[in-house]
Order: sequence, then structure tokens, then C-alpha cells
Amino acid sequence: MTLPIQPALPDIEFVFQIRIDFKERVTLLPATPQGTRTWVPPVAGTVVGPRLNGRVIPYSGGDYARGRPDGVLELEAHYMIEADDGAHIYIHNTGYLYGRLEDGKPVSLAERERRGFVVYPSTYFATTPRFDAPVGPHEWLTRTVIFARGQRFMDPDYSIFDYFAVVM
Repeated sequence: MTLPIQPALPDIEFVFQIRIDFKERVTLLPATPQGTRTWVPPVAGTVVGPRLNGRVIPYSGGDYARGRPDGVLELEAHYMIEADDGAHIYIHNTGYLYGRLEDGKPVSLAERERRGFVVYPSTYFATTPRFDAPVGPHEWLTRTVIFARGQRFMDPDYSIFDYFAVVM
């Protein structure tokens, strides 16, 4: 069967980058059949880009990640951003982080962390955020499909996310 209309790829637009600094990782639940749950709060961070600039509000939430037995890290992060104009914006990121193949063999996230980084393209690290933003100049965040690609570094401990909007 052929498609009646060939789908066209949507355009994407880079909208901002967030660097999130971390200090601690707290295990919340011991290993369960679903995995191990940890809490990782942001202690600082910056937001820079053509559509949004500001900072990450320290200890305004955290990533409640679950390390699954298959090596996939499920991300469930909530925190607040303060835009340069003083507006407070809530962000809820969900996504996945896992090691890709290296020389035909899977490399665990623990091994990548031991090396000091978890970066694209050797690692799948992607999120889909949702935002709560006040009416005004940042309201576009509440009605735009956005996705992010991440990179994680270990010494010092921080992540960088590049956010892209789907343009229709």
C-alpha cells in the first residue's frame, strides 16, 4: 500500500539551551523490579538562546530518574526557570538516556559516566518538555511542540540541553 500523500518533514527551530548544574544524587528507593529511583536537584543553571534567556532556580525541583534493569534511565524532571524579565516558568521534562553501541557492543551508562561524560551521538539522551508560563512574551512555550537533545558531563556534574521547536 502506498501513502496517498507523501509526508513532509516538519521544520525545526533552535529556541534555547539550558545548562543545569548538579551537586548531589540521592537514591530514593532501593532496587525494585522496575529499577532504582533517584532524586537529582538542580543547584544552578543558565538559559541562553534566541527565544529565551534566564537562569535555573536552585533547588526548585529535580530529576526523579528511574534506572531500569535494561540500562535505560527514565527521566522525569521538574524545575523552575526565571527568565531575564523576571517571569517564572515551570518546566517538566520526560525522556530517556541510554548508551548506544560502541564497536558493535552496548556500553553501559555507568561505564560512560566512569569516563566522565555521556554525550551525543554515542548516547541517546532526549526529552520532551511541557511548560507553564505566564500570559505574555513566554506564553508561546505553552502551545508549541518542543523537544530537546541532552549531553551530560560528570566533573563538574552538569547537563546541557538544546531545545528545538517544531515549526508548522
